[in-house]
Amino acid sequence: MAHFTMGWMPLLMRIVEKVPLSFRLINLLESHRGVEELTKRLGGIEPRRRMITFAEQPLTRWFRGRPAARSGGGPAEARPSVVLWPDTFTNFSADAPGRAAVEVLEAMGYRVLMPMGNVCCGLTWHSTGQLEMTQKVLRQTLDVMEPLIEAGYPIIGLEPSCTVMLQEEITELLPGDPRARRVTELTTTIGAFAARHLAEGGAWPFRELATEAGPAGAVCQVHCHQQSMSGYGPELEVLAKLGVDTAVVGGGCCGLAGNWGFEPGHYEVSQTLGERELFPAIRSAADGTIVLADGFSCRTQIAQGTGADGVHLAEVMRAALPPAEPGER
Repeated sequence: MAHFTMGWMPLLMRIVEKVPLSFRLINLLESHRGVEELTKRLGGIEPRRRMITFAEQPLTRWFRGRPAARSGGGPAEARPSVVLWPDTFTNFSADAPGRAAVEVLEAMGYRVLMPMGNVCCGLTWHSTGQLEMTQKVLRQTLDVMEPLIEAGYPIIGLEPSCTVMLQEEITELLPGDPRARRVTELTTTIGAFAARHLAEGGAWPFRELATEAGPAGAVCQVHCHQQSMSGYGPELEVLAKLGVDTAVVGGGCCGLAGNWGFEPGHYEVSQTLGERELFPAIRSAADGTIVLADGFSCRTQIAQGTGADGVHLAEVMRAALPPAEPGER
């Protein structure tokens, strides 16, 4: 049941989205502990876990309806285009990194696009072993993305697991589709994209971050998929340029590991993994230290294990942007 509930989460969220004020209503209902406990029981979720909450509106809807934002590159049509990938978790639950990424990329001089239809990398089906559905979802996604792929626009992922799906697993699942190969070439993290932009001499509108006590500090939890595939080097370059002193957690997995940590029978191991290094590093950090975790699962584990609010690199970069001038949006 847990595999069904979490595997089909993208489709379930898309259905619920069509009901007006549905996410706000779900959050209100789930705020009552009895309703939350019943939901977990019906969904096969570990009873000691807390349910995730939802954004009041999907990131994609906010993006379509937002006013013109400030930009460091002149008219939108004259700027190079990038595609921001609206993964399920950023789109429907934790939209703050997505909003921050839009503002950051525009301030760097880019025109930000999003796919004009429903897309998904298939991660939740893939991680629950539903591979035929994963392939179907990916084919539908490539159909929607085809014009953007043909244009050769960089595809910027925010959720590490989803980004790795597009950088690596997609060609294993669809080995005969040339569009899949092209997606692997175009997909990057926002950290790697910003580091390359900086190396190529692109505009750098950011200030160095500091506190009253000196340079800003950050405890960095690197997502397992990212660490094992592309590494965290570009992100550390960006943070150094922002004047942030970083302490990278070396204990490996945060312990949640996506759906695994929400499944019954895994709670003790999940928490023990968090207590190896991640939780103690956060608890012992000085006041004002940034808790940096790009993975939605990692931030969920941090919040439920320590009470701290983890943030995405995109949010740190947005915090380093100078205040908007009067009249500028």
